Amino acid sequence: MNKEEKNKVHKGFNLLDIFIILVIVGLLGGGWYVYSQYTEGLQKNKQAIEYQVEFKGVDQNFVDAISKGDLLRESVKGNNLGYMEEKIVVEATNINIDFFNGQYKEVILPNKLDVILNISSEAEITERSIAVGGLGIKIGQRLFVKGKGYAKDGFILNIDIKE
Repeated sequence: MNKEEKNKVHKGFNLLDIFIILVIVGLLGGGWYVYSQYTEGLQKNKQAIEYQVEFKGVDQNFVDAISKGDLLRESVKGNNLGYMEEKIVVEATNINIDFFNGQYKEVILPNKLDVILNISSEAEITERSIAVGGLGIKIGQRLFVKGKGYAKDGFILNIDIKE
């Protein structure tokens, strides 16, 4: 044998090439299976919810800008929060300390209103969280909401999961 015959490259598949191809095909198949199970699980956990967000100390122009059916978004990241179903408007109040009598007193703020929005949406519900439009929500959480012509930060008061 001369050097040319020793350096000759075999052009066919050997056992190692076949093993590598089988491993790659197996990984791709396993990845597809896991992904399909994950997305199927997400679809099963979607449920309709209704939650309330309270905005304190707003003026009448803000209240007038809110309409039933408005699409609401989270104003920082732009997540879809759902649709406004109902607004409840009450006079804005504040708790003040009466130092002379040693009491706390509720005082009405002039020309200010408190607004509670009922928002309906579809949420992904797991054992640990409730996510609306990819944004996790919890009672007491501060939420930055924007609609057409208005934006304000408020707090989530209640979450009701519809069956």
